[in-house]
Amino acid sequence: MTTAPKAGFSVEVTEGGPYVIDGTAVVRSATPVVSERGEPMTWRYGAPEVVEGAALCRCGASDDKPFCDGSHAEVDWVAACTPPEGSSAERARTKTGTGLTLVDDDVLCMHAGFCGTERTSVWRMMGDTADTEVRATVIRMVEKCPSGRLANRIDDTIVEPSLPAEIGVVPDGPLWLTGGIDVDGVETRNRMTLCRCGASSTKPLCDGSHVDIDFSAPAPTDETEDSP
Repeated sequence: MTTAPKAGFSVEVTEGGPYVIDGTAVVRSATPVVSERGEPMTWRYGAPEVVEGAALCRCGASDDKPFCDGSHAEVDWVAACTPPEGSSAERARTKTGTGLTLVDDDVLCMHAGFCGTERTSVWRMMGDTADTEVRATVIRMVEKCPSGRLANRIDDTIVEPSLPAEIGVVPDGPLWLTGGIDVDGVETRNRMTLCRCGASSTKPLCDGSHVDIDFSAPAPTDETEDSP
């Protein structure tokens, strides 16, 4: 699977402590917009905050989320990182339709829900991609997957959305890194999600455990409708 060009900053996963930004980065909230049935449809982005050398909480206990306040030294949490082995391209499975192949690396899933609706899912829709409207819908849904579990392959080439190099803060969820940001110990990809609840089994990546533990970290109140 192809990766995005590297960003102008990187993220260090400190031993027993926070994520530390090496360089200057943009951090802003990224909130799913859902339908009346609770189906994720798109993203709403908050005002950007430029930070340099900031420490971001990964234990889940900070009172200054998404920033670290030192709580990792006071709470009982598992800080060790056990990311998936190998590359995403080696792990991924595929499902081919007309003019489109769905690439699926399910170990990266953080259960954002953009891949389906109450009635269907991108996997089911792959059987109908001879219809260009269905094909376009699948492509749009896949591009909104924050973790990069899903990708579109067209004419033997992975087609990734063009995303800025920045860190999104998902309310009650992970940190969403876009634009090819280097993170210690994991493959550099265009889209990835990092655990900030402290409970993921695939740290530093998010595995959706924030839902299981009812992690609470509301988004800032300065959200806008702007796209990234």
